[in-house]
Amino acid sequence: MTSKYTRAIAGRLVARLPDLPKPWDIETLCRDIAEARGRPLTVHAVRLRGLPSGLWYDDGTHDRIIHRASATGYYRDHIILHEICHLLAGHGTARRDMARVCNSIEEEIAETFASMVLKAAGQLPPPDLSATERRAEELLGAFRA
Repeated sequence: MTSKYTRAIAGRLVARLPDLPKPWDIETLCRDIAEARGRPLTVHAVRLRGLPSGLWYDDGTHDRIIHRASATGYYRDHIILHEICHLLAGHGTARRDMARVCNSIEEEIAETFASMVLKAAGQLPPPDLSATERRAEELLGAFRA
């Protein structure tokens, strides 16, 4: 379960976001974040078997978020927001490696952040989760309204 510490950090990061688009649109939010930061943010859908759900990296001039092309709707938005959290928090930047390697606390913060943003935007996960997906939600700190 998500700790008070994790929720507090995620909440501070959520507060750093520009106003959430109405109606909800992840592409608009990404554009607004890029504009606020004065740095391009590009999202790429890719079909790679070895890819985790998503990945954020700084290529030196752009922030780039990669997500599995098979992820759609709520889940795609959750993955992108998870990576936006890493970007905003600067997770992995001290290591100066192209692809960040995060510890479990950073991952819990990012999962909590993504869920908080989607809840604030009025987006709820589809009700038809499998038992495995529900357990993954519990383990990774995601929550429902």
